[in-house]
Amino acid sequence: MLSNAEIADRLTSVAQLMAAGKENPYKIKAYRRAAAWIRTLPESLDELAREGADLTVYAGIGDAIAASIREIVTTGTLGKLQKLRAGATPELAGISEHPRLDPKRVLRIYKKLGIASIDALREKLEDGAIEKALGQRMAEHVRQGLTESHVMLLYHADDVRASVERFLLDKCAVLRAEVAGDYRRRAEIVEEISFVVESEDFPRTLENFRRFGGRTPLITSGHREALFAVAAGVLIHLRHASRDEWGFEMIASTGSQAHLEKLFAITGSAKDVMAAAPWPTEAGLYRNFGLAYIEPELREGLDELSRAASGTLPDLVSITDIRGDLHAHSTSSDGAHTIEQMALAARDRGYEYVGITHHSQSLKIARGMPVEDIWKQIRFIDTLNARMPGIQILKSAEVDILADGALDYPDDLLRELDYTVCSIHSRFGLNREQQTERILRAMDNRNFTILGHATGRLLLKRPGYELDMPRVIEHARMQGCFFEINSSPDRLDLSAAYARAAAQAGVKISVSTDAHSTREFALLHYGLDQARRAGLTRHDVLNCLPWTELGKLTKR
Repeated sequence: MLSNAEIADRLTSVAQLMAAGKENPYKIKAYRRAAAWIRTLPESLDELAREGADLTVYAGIGDAIAASIREIVTTGTLGKLQKLRAGATPELAGISEHPRLDPKRVLRIYKKLGIASIDALREKLEDGAIEKALGQRMAEHVRQGLTESHVMLLYHADDVRASVERFLLDKCAVLRAEVAGDYRRRAEIVEEISFVVESEDFPRTLENFRRFGGRTPLITSGHREALFAVAAGVLIHLRHASRDEWGFEMIASTGSQAHLEKLFAITGSAKDVMAAAPWPTEAGLYRNFGLAYIEPELREGLDELSRAASGTLPDLVSITDIRGDLHAHSTSSDGAHTIEQMALAARDRGYEYVGITHHSQSLKIARGMPVEDIWKQIRFIDTLNARMPGIQILKSAEVDILADGALDYPDDLLRELDYTVCSIHSRFGLNREQQTERILRAMDNRNFTILGHATGRLLLKRPGYELDMPRVIEHARMQGCFFEINSSPDRLDLSAAYARAAAQAGVKISVSTDAHSTREFALLHYGLDQARRAGLTRHDVLNCLPWTELGKLTKR
């Protein structure tokens, strides 16, 4: 029986070779989308195909891809893949054996470094030649493509968590299953998704779970726990707990090591706490030792336990506190929907306002708007506001911070905007001192409002540039500037640590989506996860304010 991972790998290889051959981009996207979905599917596609089930009921699987899956299952091969490999160069055929590699990127590396095989690619990765010649982001792509991965973005882990939970409850004879671990603390990158499960027959639960996704390898197992590697590329940790142990196991499986060490210093050892069961709830266990309930996002071993003891834990910001989004793009630059469509979508979410932040003129790749077009847009937004009740469209821009710290629009134009989001999109190679000075000089401009995605990182792709963040935070405080937590799942920039430091210094933070379509407004909760991990309350977050108050803060 083929696992879902093996089926997905073949479909991804088809997409790779089609992309290299410049075939229909929509077909390429369809194969990639189907493969990604299949990796999270709990049911066995092999079994479904052999039983004659209608595979097109699953998202991303159309008639053509369903036929490809049946061919893979019944013959063990895929004619389309064999034909593509036969017509490909030896270099491309070798790359297609590694579904997570982008052929265009790898062929660029081959040409630059004068190599022609996967073995040579590994060698150049290990000796640093790829990073030196083509940059850290390229090296990171190759590293992930050649290494068996057990990490993923929180955004992708959400789909896996939902599938695993459903499978546990429906197919594995568990009475209850609840997610824990780093995932429950909403960490940016997840290596392992932990579940606490209640089961009358835990060995049977483990045996059944091996059928997740057709076939899921069991890595380790014991009397109370087991570790699996699922097709999506992340580890699944199952921990058994009885009803009376539930509260203890949820705490022990959720908190960071530092949190648990500080907790057990108060309560006595884990063994002693277990002996004092029953602990049916987390809140009851915390309360028994004089502690207020600690939200999962805060269980990092910082100051949460001392604050739980003194009754001073923060009332964390929530989705209901948000009044608008201050970073959204439209078709004026590189967005997918018009200003009016973005505004209506924001109103449908219950927002009072939305800021349209088109890219500025220097960012040609994102269709940055020239000065004359901005003036026209300002007047257009005024007319929209006059005829669109229930939502205030704010005039803004995502203004590039140039290499010398200047802003990418003239001051007379910037003054006409309600506020600005100022970001770095170029010259990432400047050193720590140069990048820091660049941002400090930009903040000296009285038209600078919010520092967008402050470090420029892309999670699992690019670490971002180095900054002297304490200096930047202090300068922002002195100049009346603000920071952004960018909710885009591969950014989540600021980090929780930097957001916490900024808030402690008295610098307010916008939690915004950087939405490029109406659908992406829904990504806000990832930024809120980050804000909650930083301990932010609604009083720390700019866009928890009504515009009548926020507008006063944005003008310096």
